[in-house]
Amino acid sequence: MASNPYFGAPAHLKQVRCDEIQAAYRQEQERAPIRRAPEAKRSIRRDPPPLAQAQVPTDDVLKLRLAEELEYARRMIETMGDALSADPQLVMRHMVALQSIDIAGQILGHIANVIRSSEPEGAVELIGMCDLRGRLKRAGGV
Repeated sequence: MASNPYFGAPAHLKQVRCDEIQAAYRQEQERAPIRRAPEAKRSIRRDPPPLAQAQVPTDDVLKLRLAEELEYARRMIETMGDALSADPQLVMRHMVALQSIDIAGQILGHIANVIRSSEPEGAVELIGMCDLRGRLKRAGGV
């Protein structure tokens, strides 16, 4: 009996088979993955409502600068009022004057908003101080 030992396929055929397996694997990887890429989720937050025309700043640079200066003056008055209010004896003696300082600061802030607005008449309507709003809307002279 002749012995014919079988050692498998020749080396060059083994490499061909290996290359076929790798090519098939690469093709499989190029296909769509099993898991889909996560879709962009819509935010649960709503878009803010559009600003009222009265709250949109004007394009006039000078008016914007004037409004900034009024805001700066308002902040200085507010700082002064806070400093004066830190002294209890001064508060007891000059409570009405300190309240007037606070009111003057509020008026400056509202006037700055009117000047800054692209629609000043609408900005006047948004003023919370009814006395100031009434004075600004009155008809006639001073």
